[in-house]
Amino acid sequence: MCGRFTVLTKEELADVVESIRQRRAPASLIRGRESEPLQPRLQARPGNEVDAVANLNGDVVVQQFMWGFSVPWNSRPVINTRLESALGGTKMWSGPLREGRCIVPAASFFEPRNVDVPDGSETKRAARQSYEFTQPDGLTLLIAGVQDAGCVSIVTTQPNADVAPIHQRMPLVLAFEEVPLWLQGEIADLASLADRSAVPLTGILEHPRHNGPEQLSLF
Repeated sequence: MCGRFTVLTKEELADVVESIRQRRAPASLIRGRESEPLQPRLQARPGNEVDAVANLNGDVVVQQFMWGFSVPWNSRPVINTRLESALGGTKMWSGPLREGRCIVPAASFFEPRNVDVPDGSETKRAARQSYEFTQPDGLTLLIAGVQDAGCVSIVTTQPNADVAPIHQRMPLVLAFEEVPLWLQGEIADLASLADRSAVPLTGILEHPRHNGPEQLSLF
């Protein structure tokens, strides 16, 4: 599942919106340009207010949503939506999938992997490592989402070859030309987006110092 991602600046979000309006790919992010210094970014976590790109009265706009749907059967918010469940008619997602499809732009997303590490004796202890995934050349990640009643959830699918060694799910990262299908296409056609094998991603082991509190924080 996707439980953390790095957000874009307001200027980068504006470029994403304008690119969708003009049907051109967004500009590469500054963090992907080796000739320029990396810019500090905020990390979004469940329960944070995050930006998403949605259709509003026929126009593409940025709106703010709380990340996670509150449900009576779980004390934690539901932050991910399995594409297979949504397309399979799960009642919880039928309305958001029909009327609330959106895009959650991100600079990167994080996936955990459980590993065994030596503890100084003959045994090993369980530990969790996080990997940060980005697109080559600093391209913006256009992640499919669904929203309703002020809340948003990130849509996930089966992992591609880049993510599979780390985690059994991955966010539904869209190619730019797939954005119109996700935002305005027929539900029956969305199953074609499940296969993310053509979306290149690069995963790098996250330095432990990057782990922060459960809120938007600089790293």
